[in-house]
Amino acid sequence: MKIALKIGILLLFAVVSCKSNKSNLTKSESNSISSTTIVVNADTITYQKVQEADKEKVINIDSVLKANINIKIDYQDSLVYVLGNREFYDTANGQTVTFTKLKDNNELFAVVYPNTFDDENQPNVLFYALKNEEWVLVSKFDSSEVNFFEIVDINNDGVREIQSIGYPNMNGNYWNNFYSFSKEENKFIAGGGFFSSMYEFKPQLNRIEVEYGGSWYMPNTKTIYYWKNQKLIPFKEVEVGLKIADMKNDDYYIKYSENLTLEKDSVELVYKKSFRGKKLNQFYDNFFENN
Repeated sequence: MKIALKIGILLLFAVVSCKSNKSNLTKSESNSISSTTIVVNADTITYQKVQEADKEKVINIDSVLKANINIKIDYQDSLVYVLGNREFYDTANGQTVTFTKLKDNNELFAVVYPNTFDDENQPNVLFYALKNEEWVLVSKFDSSEVNFFEIVDINNDGVREIQSIGYPNMNGNYWNNFYSFSKEENKFIAGGGFFSSMYEFKPQLNRIEVEYGGSWYMPNTKTIYYWKNQKLIPFKEVEVGLKIADMKNDDYYIKYSENLTLEKDSVELVYKKSFRGKKLNQFYDNFFENN
């Protein structure tokens, strides 16, 4: 929908609720997180003065931040979108500005993705903290393309993490990256991520179970991650794929790797063998349940 902005016109914003994308997070495991709520107060946001703008117009991010120094957010609001594909002023260039609380306190943060489709510059995810009525940049990370953001308490400790979700490819898979705030260092930490659309948070177990399935020539994998020291650490992984990825062969292999101590940021190969027989099929099918 094309939106025209006139000089001096104050836009009135509505309160809209939309369903939070928690993947497969069950209700019992996510009782601390309500549905994502879009809450924009009419007296807190005034877009920069422009004669006319449409979705392709690049919005001045600093102006949007300055206009929201008095924004009101409840802890249960999850994320408050001002720009992005979850706000009614959707920008085709992918600009995103959203606000959140990570703990049930007075600390406010802004999560910004300035411009998705900028061919000249590496896209970044920017994190701001509100200090003395000023949005202060505290962290900046290179990033793959971001479609939108979510928050989730990965380890059920009452401090929520920020999840960036990318654009899906032809098989529906997308990048998921996680960020957390370090109070001691006064900055955000990039905690790693994975490429898949099939995953389940297990906050009570402090882990995420991820399954990847793509094109016929790509292997299928199941990976168990644990959230440790604000990082996503792989624990165990199983992979099944074609020995020769062509249309003439149908012989498969299975590869199992692990990182039992969680001291490394990668798994080590335990074995690789031909994938045949009931026992190996059951091992793959019940990988999450048995580990």
